[in-house]
Amino acid sequence: MERKCAAVGIVVAIGLLALGGCSGTPDETTQLKGQVEQLQTTLEKTRNERDLLQQDVQSLKNGLDEAESKLAGTTEAKNAIQSQLQDLTRSRDDLRGKVEQFSTTSKQLQQRVDELTASRDQLQTMVEGLVDTRGTLEKQVATLTRARDAARADAVSAQTKIDQINDKLKTQTQQMVDLQDQMKTIRSVLQQLQQKLE
Repeated sequence: MERKCAAVGIVVAIGLLALGGCSGTPDETTQLKGQVEQLQTTLEKTRNERDLLQQDVQSLKNGLDEAESKLAGTTEAKNAIQSQLQDLTRSRDDLRGKVEQFSTTSKQLQQRVDELTASRDQLQTMVEGLVDTRGTLEKQVATLTRARDAARADAVSAQTKIDQINDKLKTQTQQMVDLQDQMKTIRSVLQQLQQKLE
């Protein structure tokens, strides 16, 4: 702003000197012409500096716009990552709940097996002299052992099915994302066609 006022002052001074040169002596006229030339040189220099300042201002403005654009992109990426993190946290909590349920079931089964084992030991102590009864009890123990193994196999099978379901869910989720992308593309094409028709 100060340079603009200085430039205006120089222009006014040039005008006054030019007017004064019309009614002065030849020496004064020569001096005034020299002063006018000097002022014109100063004015030209001021204009050049003004142009350079305008270029600097434009460069700063461009840099600011680019920085704001990068900041907006960074904010969007951060929000997307936070959303994905929340989804992963929910999935982790769900899986943790399922694992805890299976752990509880496994502990209950193990407790049941321990109880059956204790009962078997007690029965074996009680029927040490009774061979027939001992054979029957051993068969019962074998049956319980097979039941325990079958329960463990069922637990493994259930875990496998859960893993398969999770894989299918991931696949279906990806398919939904792909379908949404295709729908966006179709909508964009329809809008372009509608604009062309209009």
